[in-house]
Amino acid sequence: MSERSVAQTFLELADTLVERFDGIEFLHDLVERCVELLGVAAAGILVADDQGVLRLMATAGEGVSSAEEFQNGEDSRWAGIDAFPMRMRTDVIGSLTLFRTSPGALPPETAALAQSLANVATISLLQVRAVRQDSVIAEQLRTALAGRVAIEQAKGVLTERLEIGVADAFSLMRTYARNTGQLLSDIAGQVNARSPEIAGLTRVSKPRPRW
Repeated sequence: MSERSVAQTFLELADTLVERFDGIEFLHDLVERCVELLGVAAAGILVADDQGVLRLMATAGEGVSSAEEFQNGEDSRWAGIDAFPMRMRTDVIGSLTLFRTSPGALPPETAALAQSLANVATISLLQVRAVRQDSVIAEQLRTALAGRVAIEQAKGVLTERLEIGVADAFSLMRTYARNTGQLLSDIAGQVNARSPEIAGLTRVSKPRPRW
C-alpha cells in the first residue's frame, strides 16, 4: 500500500462525487479499492433501511454474497472480520466490513485508511448537499436500495438469457453503462423491462465451453 496509490484512489473517488453520480457504481468501485489497498479477501457496504435493517449494497472479493454472511462473525473461512461505521454526526447509517484470511489485528494505518474510506462511502450516499435534510437522506437510501434490487434482478435476467455467470452479467452492465453514459440502475431497469433500447447489450457471443 503506497502513498501514491492511496492518493490516486481518493482523487478518483472524489472525481465521481459530481451531480447525478451513480451511487451504486461508486460503492462498487469503493469496495474494490478496499480489497486492493487494504490487502483483505473481501469487502462490502451494508446500509440500514427505513426500518433499521441492514441491506448489502456492494461487495468485492470472493466468498460473500448476502447481508447475512457479512454479519456472521463465526464463519470459519475468516480469520478476521472488521467493521467500520458509516456515521452521519451521531447516527450510524451502515458499515464498511472487511474480511481477512490472516489472523491478528489490522495495522493502525490500515484501520485508519479503512475508516476514511467508510467516511467517503457515507458522503457518497448522502450526496453532500442533502446531509441536513433527514427526509432527503431517507429518500436517497430508499433509491439506492431500490437500485440494488433492480441490479440483482437484471443480473438474473442476463444470466439466463445469455447463459453467462452472474459476475459476467454484472460486468456487462457496468461496461454498457459507462460506454453509454447512463446510470447502472437505469441499465438494470431497462434489462428488467426487456427494453429494445438495450438490444445491443444482449447481443453478445456466448462464452466458449471450457474443456
